[in-house]
Order: sequence, then C-alpha cells, then structure tokens
Amino acid sequence: MFEGLKVVVGLISFIMVYRTITGNCNKYLAFAICAIWLRFFLSAFHTITYPSLVAGFSINALGSIGVAGLGLLLIPTAVFTLRKLFPYYLFFAAIAASGIVNFEIPGTINVLVKWCYFLVLSGALFLSIRMQGHVETFKKLAVAFVMPVTLQVFSLLLGEVKATEADGSASYIGGYNHEAAFSMIVASFVFVIGLTQRGSIKFRSTLFTLAVVLLILVNYRTAMLAVLPIVAVFYYNLIEQRIKPSQKVSVMTLVTMVIIVSFMAVSISMRERFADIGTLISNLDLVLKAPIYFSEAEKDIMSARVYIWSLYINAFVNADLLNQVFGFGPGTWSKAFELYAHNTFVSYLYEYGIVGLSIFILLCLSIVFQAISVSEPGLRKLLLLSFIGFLAMNMATMPLWNIEGLIFFSLIGAQVFASKPDNQRKTPTSRIEKIMGINPTQGNAT
Repeated sequence: MFEGLKVVVGLISFIMVYRTITGNCNKYLAFAICAIWLRFFLSAFHTITYPSLVAGFSINALGSIGVAGLGLLLIPTAVFTLRKLFPYYLFFAAIAASGIVNFEIPGTINVLVKWCYFLVLSGALFLSIRMQGHVETFKKLAVAFVMPVTLQVFSLLLGEVKATEADGSASYIGGYNHEAAFSMIVASFVFVIGLTQRGSIKFRSTLFTLAVVLLILVNYRTAMLAVLPIVAVFYYNLIEQRIKPSQKVSVMTLVTMVIIVSFMAVSISMRERFADIGTLISNLDLVLKAPIYFSEAEKDIMSARVYIWSLYINAFVNADLLNQVFGFGPGTWSKAFELYAHNTFVSYLYEYGIVGLSIFILLCLSIVFQAISVSEPGLRKLLLLSFIGFLAMNMATMPLWNIEGLIFFSLIGAQVFASKPDNQRKTPTSRIEKIMGINPTQGNAT
C-alpha cells in the first residue's frame, strides 16, 4: 500500500516541480530543483534504485552521474574559476593523490563524482542567487522537498515506522531506506525555509515548525543537534521582526531566556537519547584508547561510535608513514572494517591521511571566514551557526558520505559563495557578473 502511495505522491510532486520550473524560474535554478527532486524521488524507491544495474552502478548512482555530467555542460566554466572554490580543488587533489598512491582508482572516481555533484549543484544555486536573490531561489527550491516531507507525514499517519539499527527506537522516514540520509533531507528543508523571508511564502512559520517536528520524528540525534542553531536563529528573528525598537532590549532578553529554557526542557525530555554525549564528554580519553582495551560497557557508548572511532584511529597510528601522510585511499574503509567511521574527520584521517584531513579543516575554516564576512547581519548569523551545526553533525556521523548530505552542504556553500562581503558591496558588478552578463539589480545579492 505504501509503495503505491509513493507513486501517487511522486507524480503529484513532479507536476508541482514542472509548474515551478516553467514559471518565473531561471535555468540554473530549474536544474537545481530537478536534480534535487530526482534524487529524492529515486531514493524513495530504494528497493529498485539501490541494487546494481549496469556495470556495478545502481539507478541512483547513474542518476547522480547524469546530474553531474549535465551540470558540467550547463554551468559556464567561469563559475568554476572562482577563487572561493580553490580550497575545494585542493581537497579534491588530496583525494586524487590518496587514490593514486594506493592504486584505488575506482574508489577515487566514485568519491570525486559525488563531489562533482556537489560542485555543479552549488554552482547552479550560486548563479540563481546572484540572478534572482536568495529569497526567490530558496522559495522555489522548497518544491523539491514536497515528496519526502509528504511521505513522512503519511508514514506518521499510517504507522509506517522503522526501528533504528542502533537502539530499536522508532523512526518515521516516509518509507526511505535509512534515517541518516533522510535526516539530511529534512534538515535541508529546515534550512531552505529558514532562508526565506517573512511573507515570501504562505504559512512560513508553520512550515518551519512542521519541519522541525518532522526532524525530531526521524529520531536521528546528530541531525537534531545540527539544526538547533538554525531553529534558534529563526525564532529569534521571527520575534525580533514583530516588536518595536524601543521594546527590543527587554523583549529579546526575555525571548532568549525562553529559547534557552525550551531547549533545556527538550533535552531533559530526550535525555535517554543524548545521555551518551555527556558520557563521552566526561571520558574524551576513550577516543585515543586502543580498541582491545574497551570494556563491553564502553563499546556501547554512543551506539558504539566511540569504539568505531578507536578502531580507525588505531589503524592509522599503526600504519606506515606513506599511509599516515596520504591515507589508505578513498572508500578503503570497507575493506578493513564492517562499519563506516561515523565521523567525517576520523574517516578522512584514515582515507586521505594527514594531508587530506588538514586541507579539509582549512576548507571548513575558509567557509567560516567567508560566512563571517557576509554583510547582512541576519544572514551572517544564520549561515555561520548553520555551518557550525553541520560541522558538529560531522563529528558523530558522515553526512558528506551520501548525496543527501552533499545537497545540504551545497545549500550552505552556494549561499556563502553568492553573499557579497562588505568590501564588495560598493562594486556595482563583480567579475562573475561581468562574465555572465548578470544584472545585479535583478535580485538581492545577499
């Protein structure tokens, strides 16, 4: 029954997407909407799209390859020469170097194709934001999330629930395959609605609140922690916009206290889900402890994540110098371990070595500095805290391992790329706008 419902919802969402992209929508935004919708549509039918089909590639993989290839043809080469992308290219080079040194060519190609997907999606959204502004861009982009959000609501109403692999607790994920990937879909939806402005879409606050509730129902705690900054900023700004300047100090002080108390109440109500985090913080030395010395109780901390990190770190420490510098190669974790690292930084240390991890950290720092330089205070706050939340999520899982996580990363990255810092706002036309012939008066550049 639920599979048939997926088909119906998928067709309705397709019609909505078609109507959106044939309206007042630039071709780059149309590409981004179709790319994201296609991923969500194919992933909904995971029993068909996940198994290998042609030459070891699944339908899902072929869809991602097709999107990446089409994006490279659609997006002007000038976009890929932006200086803001240089840290990404350094990271891609580190991935390639690790693959070449370890003769892991198939794994390297697979990883680089995923990052190519991220690159073209970020480029398309960047151009759309520069052409029509971020409010119009993200308002239209929300249509791509209709199918997964609707299916999750139906899964709640019809009792279509999944027991999580870790502890058996209930996860409502709309019939999708795994709560980790689905949590990134809902987190992206939260971010998209958060970037729209008051009055730009109907029932904006209601939609945002619904998205937050749905994310809680996914029951993936790392995603919940990742969106906390977005949620705080959204409600803070929502109330701030409705009060008089003379009342701002007293009212916002009270609002801040209410938000803090609310988050504390939620934390207490879900203390069993987050209890392991406190245990880890009080025992940080466990991360560097050799896995052979872990007790059975210690192995269970954070659904065995700490023990898994220890396995990877121990393998890295005992590796030869070449592997410590360049890593063991992209995707090689599957040859040595049963489970992925559940930590992006630990995984990159193992796969790409000191060089790859160092460049990735520099990449993250460059995004932080770019976000800090954004001229609009509200947008700067939202981008900075959203990215910090995303980094926190990477400490306990690996959103960048799947396309859904890269989609969320591309939303943040595109907005950071497109937002002009204070020292550029006096320049009427940037280099990319001159090359593309974009009129900056067409939309809000921030």
